[in-house]
Amino acid sequence: MSSMVQASDSVTISVPRMVLTSIVDLSSEMTDRMHQLLEKNTDGDLRSHEKAELESLVRIAELGQIAALALRPKDRT
Repeated sequence: MSSMVQASDSVTISVPRMVLTSIVDLSSEMTDRMHQLLEKNTDGDLRSHEKAELESLVRIAELGQIAALALRPKDRT
């Protein structure tokens, strides 16, 4: 019997705050490359290997956004 993973299932990972802080932002080189690839994609000039590279950069950026959210102080209302 296999179980289905639900979108509402959560995962808890313990990572030292210092490590998490260092991965929040893409380097300027990676950000520049992502923007170059996004422009090429908009122009319809993206090659298949560049599409794969762009998808990887977007996933890395998303992980950084998740890390940034985890670092935000919790509301204590």
